[in-house]
Amino acid sequence: MADQQLSVWTDILDALEADLARGVDVDQIESWAAPTDAGPIPEELVDRARTVLEAQHRLAAELTLERETVGRHLAALRTVPSVQNTDRSVYLDTLG
Repeated sequence: MADQQLSVWTDILDALEADLARGVDVDQIESWAAPTDAGPIPEELVDRARTVLEAQHRLAAELTLERETVGRHLAALRTVPSVQNTDRSVYLDTLG
């Protein structure tokens, strides 16, 4: 039973690590649900699981920063007036 549990948890961690390796390519990441029948994680995999969890937290923080940056960019774009009269030049101050 212990060998089977070790194998199940190794597969789970392998899949999570593969998702992390793909980064933010959400088209390649499948939805994930916590296993209900895997049993407790074997002691020898606890450190690996913690490493995966820490990497997930770092990626989540990076995604949060990216989302905030994109939000600021979108807000800046919304301040650019739409072109009403197309016979005159329109300039966008990108420096300040």
